[in-house]
Amino acid sequence: MKPSRVLLITILVTAAFYTYSFIALGSGFPTIESTGQEVVDWFSNNGGKAKTYAWTAAFFSMGLAIFAGQVAAVLPKPHRYIFFSGVLGFAITAQVQAWIWAGLAFHPQGLDPATARTIFDVAAFWGPLVNGSTMTMALPFAALGLGASPLVPRWLMWLSVIFFAEQAIETVTVFGESGFIAPGGTMNVYLGGALGFLWTGGVVRWAMQRMDSATLPKH
Repeated sequence: MKPSRVLLITILVTAAFYTYSFIALGSGFPTIESTGQEVVDWFSNNGGKAKTYAWTAAFFSMGLAIFAGQVAAVLPKPHRYIFFSGVLGFAITAQVQAWIWAGLAFHPQGLDPATARTIFDVAAFWGPLVNGSTMTMALPFAALGLGASPLVPRWLMWLSVIFFAEQAIETVTVFGESGFIAPGGTMNVYLGGALGFLWTGGVVRWAMQRMDSATLPKH
């Protein structure tokens, strides 16, 4: 099987696990705006959903690591290391956030509401903090589109610039308390997620073409 086909399968399977993680949670899961008692009640009644969410995170993180290695292989130094570290940071953040959810689901009935709320708040702040990793992912592609002989096409450069800028703006969610800019809320999950899917698709398209041309950077 051609490397480009392996990359495509990898990212599709990874995206499927990411999408299923939200399907598994369903609607009505707690947010940064939930009270401590609401957090306890939800995890008491939906422990299986939270554990399924954590289970998908294990495979999502594995897929991200494979994706990072495949794309990094067609990038020059030092861009490959910067990109790889960004994806790795994303994967680790996803794992930490998910294992907190799984931990809350283990013995939720005995949790003090204030304690549950504090632990859940820690997990919710994955949103603004993961932006540091996503910006690191986008930066090498924005840089490689500059100059008279860019390594990446202009459309991918501009897409990377837009993605980087949006993710930088998203860091303001660390100061948010409710609504659109709440940590782990709409801006982080839906706006950032949609743009992230679009950017990743662009990167995969470029990387597949580069793999097929067998024009790899010098080591």
